Amino acid sequence: MILKTFFLAVTMSALGLQSAVAASALGLSTDEWTNPSAEMVAQVEAMEAAMAAMAKGEKPAVELQDAIDKIRELADKGEDKDALFAMGFLIQQSNQQNALPEAMTFYEKASKLGQLQAMNNYGFILAGSAQELEKTQDGVGYIKRAADGGLNAARRNMAAIYLGGLAGETKDADLALELLNKAAAENDNQAMFELAQYYLEIGGPEKVDDDKAWEWLNKAADSGNPNALASLGSVLFDGKTFGARKIEADPAKAVATFSKLADQGVPAGLRTMGELHASGLAGVPQDFTKALDFFTRAAQANDAAAQVVLAGYYDQGVDVNPEDGKVDVTPNPAAALELYRLAARNNVPVALYNVGVFYETGRSVDQDTAKAFAFYLQAAGGGFAPAMQKAGVYYLNGAGTLRDPIAASGWFSRAAAAGLPEGLLSLGVMAESGLVGVGPESTPAKAASDAYAQVIAVAQIAPATRFEALLRLGGLHFRGALAAAGEAPSPNYEQAYRYFKQAANLAPRNELATSALKETTVKLTPEQIKTIDDSLAETVAAAPVVLAPPAAATASKGKGKGEVAAPVAMPADGATAPSPAGATPATDEKKPGFRLPLFGR
Repeated sequence: MILKTFFLAVTMSALGLQSAVAASALGLSTDEWTNPSAEMVAQVEAMEAAMAAMAKGEKPAVELQDAIDKIRELADKGEDKDALFAMGFLIQQSNQQNALPEAMTFYEKASKLGQLQAMNNYGFILAGSAQELEKTQDGVGYIKRAADGGLNAARRNMAAIYLGGLAGETKDADLALELLNKAAAENDNQAMFELAQYYLEIGGPEKVDDDKAWEWLNKAADSGNPNALASLGSVLFDGKTFGARKIEADPAKAVATFSKLADQGVPAGLRTMGELHASGLAGVPQDFTKALDFFTRAAQANDAAAQVVLAGYYDQGVDVNPEDGKVDVTPNPAAALELYRLAARNNVPVALYNVGVFYETGRSVDQDTAKAFAFYLQAAGGGFAPAMQKAGVYYLNGAGTLRDPIAASGWFSRAAAAGLPEGLLSLGVMAESGLVGVGPESTPAKAASDAYAQVIAVAQIAPATRFEALLRLGGLHFRGALAAAGEAPSPNYEQAYRYFKQAANLAPRNELATSALKETTVKLTPEQIKTIDDSLAETVAAAPVVLAPPAAATASKGKGKGEVAAPVAMPADGATAPSPAGATPATDEKKPGFRLPLFGR
């Protein structure tokens, strides 16, 4: 059945914190507050203006952090309920260490003053984290009071609780439906989306109604719900089944829907039109100027995916057509950093990673390995493989954190499992250095050799990574380190020559490779050398052409002053963070075409 991927699991994890879809700034909207103070309205407006300037690559009149600091001052006085809620929300959104307990303190104070969003968030966290049923029920009590007060997010949360029979509540699909209908009647588009799910499946077999589900999905999409838009777009662009209904592909209708939403200023619609104009898909003319405008407007409205795309543009600049004498986006690292920071507040792993890169290299900010490590670790926790590799390097070196080889090997293993060859290479180096244990049937050298062999077998891999694996593998054979445990070293110069030759072919000017190849050559006869060279030539001729992935707009260029010196492979330059938009760098040789952003799908 279609759309299984976006169903709500009816567990506590399905409940949501209050977060405005059409937020004024960072998920905060003064329209949702009852009689907000003039001071709070002014600070949210200042944040909104700051985000608008940052999306254009301009310096804000009032810095975003300055406005947040003002909100903190109001919250610390303890009398402004919306300031207390906002501070709790912003702290939780930061995902920093100990953020949740601090956020809970602000939520609790705001709840006592009757702030409905704070009640909902406080209750949600309390119910979801408590081990005792009594505390869980206490949390649900806060959510109920917020729902009774008319907060639609709380109504949705209670609907999920009734559908799942959670926290001691009796399962009641009818009561859940009543709450969702109340919220939808007040134009809550997330409730509309959840009604589509309700009638499609989660309301139970007796409630299934494909026609109602389709109707609510379209209503939610028309109202700008990003989940509904993604689902509807998937159905209309490709043509799929929806319950028992077969929906024919209609890309033109999908584009018209997103275009209408963009005209209404809906962030998801703006970003999607930016993606379509950047890629030229679905019959939309490829037009970078229009794409840039859509992405800018979406980023102003706190669309994290658009913020990452724009950050990539500003990071390296864009020159669509070098022959026209016009640079479409001038490189602006400071603007890129601020946009990455905005997206990082929404816990986007690639944004967190790139903020870490800025702190590591000292671009547009003071070099700070501790801050770099904190961002890498957070991105790694979000499943971003290059960040896992970085976390491993930092733990191994004790850079920005305490030295911990065990933690390092753990992160390298996760990076390798996620498909990053650098993780395997680093594990091999650690094994070769005796920093990780090996099985009783193996040796450190053999474990390393196995890892290096897996690295060079990867088809699409950064040349620097392949080079290091080849050089290290050649070294093991040259030293005879692959002999069985307890046996004398047994050099294999032919194999060593094979690997050194491949390394030298990748980097002809590298002194290590040249020297190693020279030293091995004198150990072999001309006939042996010719046989190996002919074999390598045949292998190259027979190999399929593999295009390397495009250079990342967001990776650090070369070894900057802040790069960590490590006895393990760092991810190759330009091969770690995927370019968010794939546009041509303003300062590099032109690469044809665009790539559709990897976000918002």
